[in-house]
Amino acid sequence: MLSYGSELYIPLDVLKLDEYTYLVPHGIPIKTEALVKAGVVKISLMNRNVTVAPLERDAAVTSLDSHPLFPTDEFLSVTGVTPIITRFSNKLLQVLGITMEIIYDFYSQANQKLLEVDPSQLIISKGKLCIGETPSEQMAIVWTGVGFVVIPSSIKLVPPEEVVEEAVGSITGNKFRCKYGMLDIIRR
Repeated sequence: MLSYGSELYIPLDVLKLDEYTYLVPHGIPIKTEALVKAGVVKISLMNRNVTVAPLERDAAVTSLDSHPLFPTDEFLSVTGVTPIITRFSNKLLQVLGITMEIIYDFYSQANQKLLEVDPSQLIISKGKLCIGETPSEQMAIVWTGVGFVVIPSSIKLVPPEEVVEEAVGSITGNKFRCKYGMLDIIRR
C-alpha cells in the first residue's frame, strides 16, 4: 500500500458479475453467497491486486451501463497493454458486507498512518482510500499573531490576522490536514 498525503493507493480485485466488471478491495474475503442471493448469476475473478486510474477525459462512459443491482459510482481503468474499464459501486460493497470499518481494520495492519484516523473519515474515490473530507470552499492558512490556523477564504479577517497562503487539504475531525500538518480550523 503506497501513500501520498491524504490518499492511499489500495490494491483492488476485478470481479466480473454477469458480464460487468467491478472493483472490490483486495485481500478482504468475499462471500459469493451474498451475490447469488442478491441475484447475480455469473461470478468470476478477472484480475487480482491491481491499481486503477481515472478514465481519460475523452473516454466515452456515457454509453457504458451497469449491473441493474449495482449502480456505478465511478468508472475507472485498470491500466495495461489493453486497459480494462471497471466500475466501482458502494452498493456492491454494501451487499458484500464490506464496510469502511472492515476496510480500515484490514488496511491499518499494513499502514500505520491509518491508526491515527477514525474510520468515519475514510472514503474510496478514484480507486484510492482517501482520508478526510474535501472542504466545500477554498481555505486559507492564517497567522493569528500567536499561531497558524485555517479558515474559509470567504471569512473576513480581524487584526492582527493575516493570510499566509491558500491551503489545499482535507478536513479530518475538527482539524485541517495539509502539507504543513494538522491545523485547527476557525469558523465564525
